[in-house]
Amino acid sequence: MPMKVEDVKKYEGYEEDEVKIASFLSRNTANAFSQDEIMKGIGETSMVYNKDEKGSYWTWENAGKFALDVANRVLFKNTLDEMVKTRKINVREVAGKKYYFIEESKLHVGF
Repeated sequence: MPMKVEDVKKYEGYEEDEVKIASFLSRNTANAFSQDEIMKGIGETSMVYNKDEKGSYWTWENAGKFALDVANRVLFKNTLDEMVKTRKINVREVAGKKYYFIEESKLHVGF
């Protein structure tokens, strides 16, 4: 799928998930988002857990889904932390919760 030249220049050196995150935040520069809000905004969804025949969620299938969900969230947080570290995005903590954003002045860096 083709990509706009300005986006190619803007996101040069970014990983696939970083492009999704930066693109989402760039479209929403008036707001800052929590990790969960960013994940939802780029289409990442949590696992769906199924009950067994007795109506219990305590199954091996759900245990595996839970482990995978936790691993995905940790990797996503690591991606956000790396993007902050490399100054691709910004973060501020409010009432003990981290909010991520991109400032409009940084959207056209390098042009």
